[in-house]
Amino acid sequence: MAPIVDGERRTYASRARQRLMAVSMIVLSLVSLTLLFEPDPDTGMKPHPGDYVWFVVPLGIMIAVLAWRTRRARLVTDPAGIDIIRVVGHEMIPWRDLRRFEVHPTPGRQGYGVVARLHDERMVKVSTEIVVRPLRDREQAKEIARHRAAATTAYLEADRVGRVAVSRERTPDQPARG
Repeated sequence: MAPIVDGERRTYASRARQRLMAVSMIVLSLVSLTLLFEPDPDTGMKPHPGDYVWFVVPLGIMIAVLAWRTRRARLVTDPAGIDIIRVVGHEMIPWRDLRRFEVHPTPGRQGYGVVARLHDERMVKVSTEIVVRPLRDREQAKEIARHRAAATTAYLEADRVGRVAVSRERTPDQPARG
């Protein structure tokens, strides 16, 4: 995921991943709503619209808002630090608190995640790379995910090293740019 440079800000975003998340949320909610139209297995009765409309309307609004917010999911770096913008919430990590970026396998060992290791040894998930493939190609998919995560880590680490070097060169009298 190569950065988009805008002055001192670099934005790391994947439009394909944003679309995938939005479409996945919408499809999963629609598939789950099809259960409303199935008859009750015990009585055979179908629910009336008044029985489920109070649930469907807020769910539709919530899914629409979350699908819209997926367009904002990205990583943004600037002279102050890295801003990890997720679908729900965001986290700002100043460069002075960040030690390095690392690649770790995901808990299910299906992909790899990029994490930021802080000076207090905490790790903050930055992004996750999981490539879905058929079972026969599983090892190849893991390798693709590992290479993508390593590339993202290399971009972010180079960005961090450059920004830290610039901040060390700056004297206390000079204001921060940006």
